[in-house]
Amino acid sequence: MTLEINRLHPYFFAEVSGVDLTEDFDDKILQEIIVAFAENAVLLFRDQEFDDTSQINFTARMGPLERNIGGEFGNGHPEISKLSNVGVDGKTFEKGSDGEAFLMGNSIWHTDSSFKVIPALGSALSARAVPPEGGETQFCDMRAAYDGLDQDTKNLIEKSTAVHSYAYSSGKISANILTDDERDQLPPVQHPMIRVHPESGRKAMYVGRHASHILGMPIQEGRSTIARLNSFATQSKFVYTHTWRVNDLVMWDNRMVMHRGRSYDARHKRVMHRTTIAGLSENNPWIVQKEVA
Repeated sequence: MTLEINRLHPYFFAEVSGVDLTEDFDDKILQEIIVAFAENAVLLFRDQEFDDTSQINFTARMGPLERNIGGEFGNGHPEISKLSNVGVDGKTFEKGSDGEAFLMGNSIWHTDSSFKVIPALGSALSARAVPPEGGETQFCDMRAAYDGLDQDTKNLIEKSTAVHSYAYSSGKISANILTDDERDQLPPVQHPMIRVHPESGRKAMYVGRHASHILGMPIQEGRSTIARLNSFATQSKFVYTHTWRVNDLVMWDNRMVMHRGRSYDARHKRVMHRTTIAGLSENNPWIVQKEVA
């Protein structure tokens, strides 16, 4: 089995073909995927007919998976986040509902789980139902954006730390998204404003919608700086827009890219299931460092 890897943007985002991720495949193919992931930051796999179990099995080979706080967010699979505009009654969310408000956050540039003490390494999103038009996902390469910064800005963020808070980012959309218990479980956290890829050594800006302010700066000055960095990073030259097909799987590196969902006619169903590869810690070395015979 040989993979074909076709980069779709000058900086990042590649389509990978030649493997059925829903079936078992050997570690040499896995290593090729890992290398392509490190180089391209976002990978697209077409025609992958996942169910939740096979999606969990594949992404768990990339590394340990995050689990939802509530445990039941993914139809009994705590490793699955069901990002859908369809309620338990099978109908699309009504305008103004809590479900619609929750999904609105996905339309703002962000990186998954930056509001956690150990932020996510990667995300894998499987398209189960897509609207006939709209609902694309956009990605921006934060490595290329960092490379394009002026030296003064690089020097500033090199030594800066941002505070990330889900209460802050969700509160800008609705005061009712988080329960008191969820708010207690997700206190503000601090992260460097530059992340370095452990294999390539590439540097990337680390900001997005969950970044509230910058330590050591007046709050509004820090927020203005974060907004300026977000705006710079999301220029069209750094962005790739993915138009979904049913059974697409897109996997991205949360350390190196931001993403957002685009609008669509909410009368149509859009059902996406996400697994999230947990971030690095002392007891969680990433599989890319593993030697494959």
